[in-house]
Amino acid sequence: MTRSGQAWMLVGCLVIAGCSTARTSVVRSISPASSSVEKSTVANHKISEETTTGKETSSRYTTSKTTLPPETPDDQVPADETSSTIQLANSEVQDAETLGAVTTASEQTAALQEASSSSGQVSTPPAGGGDEFMEGSLLPGRIRQEIPPSPGNADEIPIAGDERVSPPLVLTSVIDSVYMSFPLLRNALYGRNIANGANLAAQGAFDLKLNADLNNQPLGYYQTYRNGFDIAQPVLQNGGEVIAGYRAGRGNFEPWYGNRQTNDGGEFMAGLAIPLLQNRAIDKRRAELWITQVGQSKVEPEIKTQLLQFIRDSTIAYWEWVAAGQGLRVARELQALALDRDQQIRATVQEGDRPESDIIDNQRLIVARQVKLIEAEQKLQSSAVKLSLYLRDAAGNPFIPPNSMLPARFPTPMLVTPEVLEADIAFATSRRPELLALDFDRQQLSIELLRAQNELLPTLGAHVLATKDVGGPTSSINDKGPFQGEAGLQFTVPLQRRNANGKIMMVEGKLAQNMAKRQFTADKISVEVRTAVIALENAYRAIGQASASVRLNEEMQRFETIRLNEGASDLLRLNLREQATFDARVQEVLALLGYFAAEADYKAATAAELPEEILAPAN
Repeated sequence: MTRSGQAWMLVGCLVIAGCSTARTSVVRSISPASSSVEKSTVANHKISEETTTGKETSSRYTTSKTTLPPETPDDQVPADETSSTIQLANSEVQDAETLGAVTTASEQTAALQEASSSSGQVSTPPAGGGDEFMEGSLLPGRIRQEIPPSPGNADEIPIAGDERVSPPLVLTSVIDSVYMSFPLLRNALYGRNIANGANLAAQGAFDLKLNADLNNQPLGYYQTYRNGFDIAQPVLQNGGEVIAGYRAGRGNFEPWYGNRQTNDGGEFMAGLAIPLLQNRAIDKRRAELWITQVGQSKVEPEIKTQLLQFIRDSTIAYWEWVAAGQGLRVARELQALALDRDQQIRATVQEGDRPESDIIDNQRLIVARQVKLIEAEQKLQSSAVKLSLYLRDAAGNPFIPPNSMLPARFPTPMLVTPEVLEADIAFATSRRPELLALDFDRQQLSIELLRAQNELLPTLGAHVLATKDVGGPTSSINDKGPFQGEAGLQFTVPLQRRNANGKIMMVEGKLAQNMAKRQFTADKISVEVRTAVIALENAYRAIGQASASVRLNEEMQRFETIRLNEGASDLLRLNLREQATFDARVQEVLALLGYFAAEADYKAATAAELPEEILAPAN
């Protein structure tokens, strides 16, 4: 061999050795990372159950958790380890390669910021000057800026399939994104501004009022010049009014309008009007003020009611995205089996051990499984787009998560027990905002009832007025000079009082409706909790059965593969075994999805995801 040939051989050996070493190092460094990702995902799941609920948590999630389905025998590997959708030896390295070894929240944030900066997008949070919500804040202190900014152009938003290395997306990041940027939540929060504006408008009825007038009659036999002003202050405590003012009247007044004339310095006056029966305890102005004050408190449970629905919907959208990713993995593995077998079949056909039709048959399997793979990819992309409604960047734009952000597997399901069902119902009844909103409705109706009952009373008002003219007298007898005082009563009553009685009947009917609606709402909450617990229990059992089905089908597939290699079977039987395994894995993914969807329903039914910061209504 020539020296050039030896040199090229040496270079080839070095390249092969380097690739082998790199592959070994990658596998060694990825395996623990995959385990870390799993632990981080489970830890984040537990954190979302404990930290987001504040001090009050459901007893089901604090006293009754186990980790393995009861259907799994002692000699059987647990479902979360045997299931191909939860842990697969072949896909573990692939997931770790795409997910990376980033596990902590700080590393996730750093990686996402690096990914957003590498794409050339610079995002800054919107200025808060014109975007603040009155009467408190809804955002918990634990919210992290973990979502990278979306591009400004919607056509350039990254879709599922982008294989850039990113940290796995956890559920808490999705929920935090709902708190920070979900438009419908912001719409609900602006209800505070509406309630505060209504209260401020009601307070306007008690504003200090300034009245002024100017009346001149320069032509005619009687030439007069009159001007004056007064200020009036309504009294909140008793419905009265205090008034003070000044007027001046000069000229030649008609004899019958002699009271309009004042001394040269004008006239000062002060007075007080007080209702004695009707409008003393309550009137229209105070009723509206008190109703709007209750409305400021009522808006908080209305926000919470919508927030619970948003968290539930975003949680289910997240788990559907995770399930679609697991389904895509299963479809890829099914396709890989046929692709890997193709070269083996071609070799055996060339050796004369198999008929040539086996190549065509395996090609048929490859095409058929490619169709399933395309369907799985479409489902993943659709679920990622749906998730982007809730997953948004700091600028509030939808962010479609790429495949590289998919978690490696579902978290470990937790066993629920029905023994604490009554405690869960009591817990939900004490936290569900719908009941609190109905209580505030009843308070507003009670104020309306008091106002209607007030109109049954006769109108009896008292007033006191004092006046004093100053300056030179306008007449020789100085009849305007002495201090003058006036007191009086006014009495009015409708004899039939149908207006007041009709209002009372109407408000009492609304109060009866409120009581019936509250009873139904409490019963509905109890049913929702019971239904969610039943769904959790059955979903947990289904996971155990699905995991056992996967294990058994994998065993039968392995036996059938051995028989095929020995010539005792054919591709048709092996395809049936592989299809059965694929169906079992899909059922396992659906069982896991059903469990975590039921868990989202349970948390919504018990209001376990409400943050502590808005439990007390704003004043």
